Amino acid sequence: MELSILFLTVLGLVSGSVAAFPDPLALTGGSFFVHDPSLVQRASDEKYFLFTTHDLGGILTATNLAGPWTSVGSILSGESSINLPGRDDIWAPDVTLHNGVYYAYYSVSTFGSQNSAIGLATSTSMDPGTWTDHGSVFQSKSGDLYNAIDPNLVFDEKGSPVLTFGSFWSNLFQINLGSNLQSVSSSPVQVSFNSTSPQPEEGSFVWKHGSSYYLFFSSGLCCGFNASALPPAGNEYKVFVGRSSSAHGPFLDKNGKDLRNTGGTLVLASHGNVYAPGGQAIFTDSKSKKDIFVYHYVPVNSPQPYNDAYSALGLNAIDWSSGWPVLTNV
Repeated sequence: MELSILFLTVLGLVSGSVAAFPDPLALTGGSFFVHDPSLVQRASDEKYFLFTTHDLGGILTATNLAGPWTSVGSILSGESSINLPGRDDIWAPDVTLHNGVYYAYYSVSTFGSQNSAIGLATSTSMDPGTWTDHGSVFQSKSGDLYNAIDPNLVFDEKGSPVLTFGSFWSNLFQINLGSNLQSVSSSPVQVSFNSTSPQPEEGSFVWKHGSSYYLFFSSGLCCGFNASALPPAGNEYKVFVGRSSSAHGPFLDKNGKDLRNTGGTLVLASHGNVYAPGGQAIFTDSKSKKDIFVYHYVPVNSPQPYNDAYSALGLNAIDWSSGWPVLTNV
């Protein structure tokens, strides 16, 4: 969610060496806003539920991945029970099914602040009006090494719950959760760090494929673009990844560089109509049996070009055949 800048040269990437990327799936129906998306298929009927920043955790649904998508409500029916500024405008919901219950971790904060919290709401159906807000799971304060936003739940190789989070400051961290998925059972441990000021990493997402765990993160300027004064090419949002045999890391990029030492392999960057892609997640589509890469991007071709108020949903399939995620057409 925070604004950030990353220079491609820091990661050994140079203009002209970046591979071409496939266009996102063409969507049907009217346009809609989405940012920091989480996409889940309901187990009972394979209906798609899309969750977004703002609107108290906005919910959109569809019966086909390509849409049309319909806004149906929000995760929270009112302000979060967390008593912090931003409780009326939650960010970056991350939704996971576990033992018949959907867990939605969300962020409460304001731009540029470390006075932040990760909250939790649960539901057995994901329908609006069925969510119970459990309040704060973990918080940060001014002066901490980390910022408690952009949460992501994963289960490690022992089946234990782990929450990855962070934005700016010292970047990405993990905490272990108790078996109730509401309590914290460890201190934060850093899993990724970009030493380039202003330490621009956020939006972590851990996904297991085969015997490996992949840590994805977003880096670059996410929003607030001015079409007449865009940042230097490559300084806008993009997605990187590292890989480990453990959900706890260490995560290394394709060249063997530790993510804690400004490592990262590029997964997705601006191309064509797609500008500043990030806020990524993954789910396995039960209909196509494909892993689907989910993200937001700023459409170049919109009523107000480069305006993130028109932030859109991006969907691509993933080819894992090389051992690394390569995006393809859905």
